[in-house]
Amino acid sequence: MTPSKNPLIAVLDTFRSPIDCFAAVHERPKWAFLPYLLLIVGPFFFWGSYFNHVDLTWLQQTLMAQLGNVDEQIQEAWLSKEVLLAGEVFSDIVGRTAAIFILALWLNLATKSNSYKHGFGKWLAAACFIMLPTIIGDFASYLNAMFNTGNFLPNAADLNSLNAFLKLPLNHPWSAFSTTVPLLAPWYIALTYAAVSAWTDYDRAKCIIVAALPWAMTLLIWPLMIIAA
Repeated sequence: MTPSKNPLIAVLDTFRSPIDCFAAVHERPKWAFLPYLLLIVGPFFFWGSYFNHVDLTWLQQTLMAQLGNVDEQIQEAWLSKEVLLAGEVFSDIVGRTAAIFILALWLNLATKSNSYKHGFGKWLAAACFIMLPTIIGDFASYLNAMFNTGNFLPNAADLNSLNAFLKLPLNHPWSAFSTTVPLLAPWYIALTYAAVSAWTDYDRAKCIIVAALPWAMTLLIWPLMIIAA
């Protein structure tokens, strides 16, 4: 194991040698500024590409049809290109930041019995690197938006989510779930496993449970809530 030498190498090691990445981040948690910056910059490029290439008239008409009983003047005010772009970018930034903090909180609580004590700040740094594969989805979404000649709704444009393939309309009861479920969850679990195994004395089985449980709970509880409703 050779710890990454600088933040850029740590970002690269997230994809090629996670153990080296987390060994370095353990000693230099401030390096997390770089992956977090990449995570919040990605949506600007992706959504900019999407709204530059989508047929805005088609998009507005489709969204108005799916919004239902909302005043037409309000719909028109909120369906301008600028407002839609700002809304999608803001939603992604807030969602990704929340996911990082929730994951860090979970890891901090789930590793309390570990012999090696780590503060919330270190797990927050680890979470930034764990979520880094999202930028792969951003890049794929950017290319898809740029070269795809067909029209598709924003909730089907993000290739990070399941709805990129299901393409459920906004008013579908499963739309929010499929839009939120990340296709790269197995990758996030693998990176979480690498971080937990590197920073704790847990055995393999316990590391797998800690890494997979939050995602498994999301995939199980949310559908049950939708069915119950």
